Amino acid sequence: MLVFRLRNIREIAHPAVFAIPAILESILRFTTQLWHEKLRNHLPGILVNAAAIAAFAVIVRHSTVQWVAGWTMTGLLWCVLRVLVHRACQRWATRHPDGAAPGAQQVLLAGGLLGSAALWALAACLGLPAFSVSEQFTVLVVLAALAGGATGTLASMPIIGKIYIGILLAPSCAQLLLLPDEKMNVLGLIGLVFAVVMMNSQNNNFRLLRTTLALTSDKEELIRQLSEKNQQILQVNDGLEQTVAARTAQLEFLANHDPLTGLLNRRGFMSYPFAHRHTGRHKTIIFIDLDHFKDINDGMGHAFGDLLLRAVSDRLQEVMAELALTTSAADPAVCRWGGDEFVVCLTRPAGQPGASAAEYQRMHARLSSPFQLGEHKLPVGMSMGIFERAGNAAFDLHQALMFADIATADAKKLGRGRLSFYSERSYELQQRRLRLTLALAHAHQDGSLHLLFQPIVAAHDGAVVAYEALLRWTHPELGAVGPDEFIPLAENANTILSIGRWVLEQACQLAQGWPAGADATAPPKVAVNTSIRQLIQPDFADLVGATLAHSGLAPAQLIIEVTETVLDERNMASALDTLTAVHALGVEIHLDDFGTGYSSLSRLRQLPLDAIKIDRSFVMHMDEKSVAVIEAAVLIADRYGLRVIAEGVETAQQLAILRTKGIDELQGYYFGRPAALPLQSAQAA
Repeated sequence: MLVFRLRNIREIAHPAVFAIPAILESILRFTTQLWHEKLRNHLPGILVNAAAIAAFAVIVRHSTVQWVAGWTMTGLLWCVLRVLVHRACQRWATRHPDGAAPGAQQVLLAGGLLGSAALWALAACLGLPAFSVSEQFTVLVVLAALAGGATGTLASMPIIGKIYIGILLAPSCAQLLLLPDEKMNVLGLIGLVFAVVMMNSQNNNFRLLRTTLALTSDKEELIRQLSEKNQQILQVNDGLEQTVAARTAQLEFLANHDPLTGLLNRRGFMSYPFAHRHTGRHKTIIFIDLDHFKDINDGMGHAFGDLLLRAVSDRLQEVMAELALTTSAADPAVCRWGGDEFVVCLTRPAGQPGASAAEYQRMHARLSSPFQLGEHKLPVGMSMGIFERAGNAAFDLHQALMFADIATADAKKLGRGRLSFYSERSYELQQRRLRLTLALAHAHQDGSLHLLFQPIVAAHDGAVVAYEALLRWTHPELGAVGPDEFIPLAENANTILSIGRWVLEQACQLAQGWPAGADATAPPKVAVNTSIRQLIQPDFADLVGATLAHSGLAPAQLIIEVTETVLDERNMASALDTLTAVHALGVEIHLDDFGTGYSSLSRLRQLPLDAIKIDRSFVMHMDEKSVAVIEAAVLIADRYGLRVIAEGVETAQQLAILRTKGIDELQGYYFGRPAALPLQSAQAA
């Protein structure tokens, strides 16, 4: 309510009302300035007055007037009193530079001034009638000089100054007018005019002083405002500099740290000082990859995955700090390399023993222990690779990271969730894999790939019913490379699609020219192995149809062999659609390596199969358990209406046993090794 009323008063009141404080402050400031101006000019005025008294006494010393000596002593004593008053006022003004003078000081100062004027008036009144002409003129000159000087020295006292001039000149002018000498009368009139002029001059000097003080005050106010503004600018600049510095530090932190975990990011890790200092120190690079983290993201959501990454980073920092302490390591740099990958670098004195393999294993066990996230207790496997460089050896961070990554890849190959140390052998294998992977990208174009064919025969008479097309590769520099080595590389690099297309086209073109058997039976079929990566391509069935049409091969002469990876739940739906479409073309579908992978009877019956191929491992051993698996496979195939093919037959004994088990077709070195051109027949020995 009070605020509302004040606001209403402010709206209806005249603006001048709100200027009153400023006006009062200005008046106080001006009064204080006048007071200091009075004090500044007052002492010189006293000294001039004392000098005039002394001079007057000297000039009229031969006069017969008796009162001069007493008047002189009185005047000088009065001057002394005035000096004492002035000093007291000056001390007060020094202690109160911004305060107006008390009224008593003002009265004493003015009283002393007017008292001096009264003494001179008394001297004029008493002396002019009795003095000689020269002495009279001396008195008049002194009075005129004092009055003239007062116009300047008393400019700060507009009223007192005029009274002072009046007291000085009026009595002497009156005495001159009373003298019988006309010249003196004229001089008295002139003195009155002079008095008026001096008063006016004193008034003008007061106005000039007031204007000067106002200008000085304005200048000081302007300087004060400029100083305040400059201070404000400095404060603003200081604030801006602090803001810019804080923002720069924040940007620098964000540029070098991972926003999710707060760890160093890749840029921050690569520019961390450990890479450029600590020469002569032992360095350890640890590369960590979470196992199957994508499954966690897909199954529980990315928010939960982020929560897990933060928990992993917290534990990683804690464990690495403890490891650094036990090994006297310095500057443990922990980095989120990207995604679910982390990197750690530890440095320690070259002579200081590092962590043992057992200590690293304990560290790995601690990091891999289950995480309690809310109501979920989540086991998280970690594949970890370690690379160590002695202090006296050259250290290249990029190379060290590559070596640690290679060690991590070895840990994954060993089954994940393991710890592996870098070895030169691993590096050599990695370099070999890299060279092979790069060469595979254009192997189907440079003539280094070729097909071999191995016969598949009927079990009852040994007649060739088909040939399996087997891919072989001869690297220009490394020589022959086995399919067990280059096929996984092609699948990982996705060059298996272009290579698979080439194999399909070559096999169909060659098989199209195969003659019929001697008994006028149909020409042998050609079996082509197909990768799961090909099967999940939505246009694979169209590719098969186009290849058959282009080569002129009958669909019934083509066999597409697939492994049990098609039964994997992740691939089942898309693979089933593709195989159904291919089978609809009239192409046979065989399931290769049966019994070694994802065998599931409930899924097996969904596939459009024509035959299953028992894996060679069961045929080669032929022990009691292997025979049981073969018998079960034959029984299952008979129930599903499928043919059974056994591969890996190398002996007559194996052949005899397989014939008794109801096998339909056979394949192996016993009937022929892979060759560039298919055999026309294969008879059992």
